Amino acid sequence: MLLLTILYLVGMFTLLVVAHELGHMWVAKRFKMKVEEFAVGIGPLLARLWRGRDGTLYTLRALPLGGFVKIAGMMPDEAHVQGSFQSKPLYARFLTVLAGPVASILFGFILFVLIGITAGLPSPEKPLLQVKLVMPDTPAQQAGLRIGDILLSINGEQVKSIEQATEIIRAHPNKPITLELQRDGERLRITVVPREEEVTENGTTKRIGRIGVLWNHARQREPLGTAIVHAAYMTVAMTFGVVDGLRRLIFGQGNIHEVGSVISIASATNAMARLGFAEVATFAAQFSVMLGIINLLPIPVLDGGYLLIFTIEALRRRKLSPEAMARVQMAGLVIVLMIFITVFSLDIYKLLTGKLIR
Repeated sequence: MLLLTILYLVGMFTLLVVAHELGHMWVAKRFKMKVEEFAVGIGPLLARLWRGRDGTLYTLRALPLGGFVKIAGMMPDEAHVQGSFQSKPLYARFLTVLAGPVASILFGFILFVLIGITAGLPSPEKPLLQVKLVMPDTPAQQAGLRIGDILLSINGEQVKSIEQATEIIRAHPNKPITLELQRDGERLRITVVPREEEVTENGTTKRIGRIGVLWNHARQREPLGTAIVHAAYMTVAMTFGVVDGLRRLIFGQGNIHEVGSVISIASATNAMARLGFAEVATFAAQFSVMLGIINLLPIPVLDGGYLLIFTIEALRRRKLSPEAMARVQMAGLVIVLMIFITVFSLDIYKLLTGKLIR
């Protein structure tokens, strides 16, 4: 399983980054920018695959971790270079940078469509008694529930539907219940105490119990037209979900444990692998959309940072000086480094305390 998870993780990361960089390259070429190299992977050169008629060299690099596109004249003082990025009008540079995040979101949509017509998309009308996700800092996580667990009974009573399971859990706020589960072909019992929460239903306030799991749903293959509609809905929903999550984190309303580094991504990939390739592909589609949105954050060195700089240049009606650009990029690099250290440290804490997605 570990080797399979590594293969999934490396393949997913490379595929999503290559799709992102393809967006940059495609628009750059539409504006006659000179694209010097498009690489799959990073690090030392492994192979020169071919050189296009427009002079672009397509290469394979030694480390299969993403990729990159090299456009001539990206530095502020290289406007004199023929066909360079800096020699093009502001709108061309803006759209070239914007194309990366858009390509990520579009690629997520395409993956959703492909999954819909092959393995099928999850059907809300067909819930399964299988754990799809264990939310962080919840009774379910504290009790040791894992993704892929199949619920058999609660307090000795056989469970036949999600509705029945939900009704029993809701009826036991702050009271221990015993779940009988099937995990990797074996049966086990886990005691969990549903957390009491106050909800308002039909104008009546109630106190109910929740354990913090999302249940899996059966997949249903769809014709192309239906798959496109559902994929568009999932892409839009994912986009708004990521934006709302970022908003809550920025204003201190979110759960910091929902943020993670490559450790959390690897843990989630491993968990999805236990549910099958279709779940890994769905996770990749969701991650691609998330990658596109996060890249739009107005932080220098991210695409959104460059878009912010171009917007400022449009308002000032002149470019930032090379010195000013260097200072802005250094500030952005410091910000990104601080964020990376924070989320990586948080992941180490979650790893040591058993709070990673499992």
